[in-house]
Amino acid sequence: MVRRKPYGWLLVAAAVALTGCAREIPSNGEAIPLSKKQLVQVQTPAEGLHENKAVYEQDEDGSIAHLYVTVVNEESSAFQTTTFSELSRSLNGMDEKGDDLKAKIIFQEGTADGPQSGYFGYGESRANGTIEIRGESSRSSQQKSFKIRLLETAGYWKEQRNINLNKHRPDITRVRQKLSFDYFEQMPNMTSLRTQFVHLMVKDMTGKDSNPKFVDYGLFTQIEQPNKIMLQAHGLDRNGNLYKAINFEFHRDEDKIKLANDPAYDKKAFESVMEIKGSENHEKLISMLDDLKNQTLPIKEVLDKHFDRDNYFTWLAANILMGNADTAAHNFYLYSPSDSDKWFFLPWDYDLSWGYFEEEAKRNDLYAIGKWEVGISNYWVSDLHRRVFKDPENVKVLNEKIEELSSFITKEKTKAMLDKYYPIASHYVKRQPDLYHLPQEVAKFDYEYGVIAGEPERNKARYYEKQENPMPFFMGDPETEQGKVLFSWDHSYDLQGDDLTYDFAIGNDPTLSKILIQVKGLTGTTYSVDKLAKGRYYWRVIARDSKGNEQTSFDSVNSDDLRYHGVREFVVK
Repeated sequence: MVRRKPYGWLLVAAAVALTGCAREIPSNGEAIPLSKKQLVQVQTPAEGLHENKAVYEQDEDGSIAHLYVTVVNEESSAFQTTTFSELSRSLNGMDEKGDDLKAKIIFQEGTADGPQSGYFGYGESRANGTIEIRGESSRSSQQKSFKIRLLETAGYWKEQRNINLNKHRPDITRVRQKLSFDYFEQMPNMTSLRTQFVHLMVKDMTGKDSNPKFVDYGLFTQIEQPNKIMLQAHGLDRNGNLYKAINFEFHRDEDKIKLANDPAYDKKAFESVMEIKGSENHEKLISMLDDLKNQTLPIKEVLDKHFDRDNYFTWLAANILMGNADTAAHNFYLYSPSDSDKWFFLPWDYDLSWGYFEEEAKRNDLYAIGKWEVGISNYWVSDLHRRVFKDPENVKVLNEKIEELSSFITKEKTKAMLDKYYPIASHYVKRQPDLYHLPQEVAKFDYEYGVIAGEPERNKARYYEKQENPMPFFMGDPETEQGKVLFSWDHSYDLQGDDLTYDFAIGNDPTLSKILIQVKGLTGTTYSVDKLAKGRYYWRVIARDSKGNEQTSFDSVNSDDLRYHGVREFVVK
């Protein structure tokens, strides 16, 4: 059957009504730095991923950095420069060839009053970096996220040369990303990324204004770029393998994932699956994928040989408790040091976690949440996770890790961290330029801010509840043969070993409110019907276990701004 990435947004819907506490907001948006001594770290294991946690000591999680960018007219032989107006108004930050538009800048840090002596870039009169649009889907937003690349001659800002400034426009709270990585800082056998709230001011010297001034671009979160520099700063191996998952389901995908010295190697094709951020020696990756594909090898042997178990289960449990379910095929990094055969999961992109889609689904039916979009079933699309959790012992291990982390990611600790962020987030979100670009009314800010702390408890309850359902599956393309239409679908799976049957139905609309054909209790994964009249049809398959628990397929249909789970469309001509 053809493999397709499920169109999913995450989580499950639940009514939550928590209110944020009233807080005094300083007029300048400053706050007292968050002391790491207030946060108790869990015990570090004897083996595993050991980063230098001292790298986070300079982080001031309750503070904000004031950054000043002056866009200048300086020619470059390396790329075609552009004006900041062209850059910020472009649809996706790219030229007609698909290359990123870039502008030369003078990058400086200071205080709320402007660039200051003693801060980075003070007194610079020539460009010391470039600026471009960053992100994927966020590129088309009216408020952009930016990437600043410092020139080699400029040195480092906080030990970083690539500076990611994320607007997190869909997240009205602007804190979900930072909260996640501030938690990861404290977890053993897991890396995090340094983060910093940023207030960005931009002066465009390439525009028509003869006397330009700094323009307020509002609140951003600066998040460290995972690359060789990051690995070295964190005490890891800069010469190791580091990949960013783009559309990676741990499928062998021989047509794209090849050795770099293979005559048929296509780096662009490879990076459509995984971006290469470290070594380009792919032998270790291919060895892992070959063993994973080999069904004669027990999954226990594959895990023990190629992965660090504690890192793997910690990463999964943290995703589940934080509510970041969009991590089955992307939004993570894989790292392996050059002196080890083990692969480690590194976290990436948590701005739409901590209840974001749960709340969004209440406002917009397009974000309706499927039965499979939480817990183990959310990861069933991946060859790795599917094999791992067909072993009941691994389900037990994940349950134990959920219990361990739920005593660490607590409502009380989360609220204490959120209280540190609140003066900054509230101050900038509730004023221009962010105010008019919020995803919802600013009056919703305190409500949604107050919802966050209780999310891990709710996600834990949903995790156990959804384990009782069968696992999701894919439906195939209908085929016409000998005057009949043949429908097929993959087998589902039940973690408890219950017997499964399938209910099949065809209708005229995606709700299947008017069912034309329906058969219940099928034990196989195919069904044929007499050829239908010309027209557009919709079909679905529901898997049921012997206890009455049910599951839809991964498939979905969007129609009239609504999302219908477990449904596929087909046309008879």
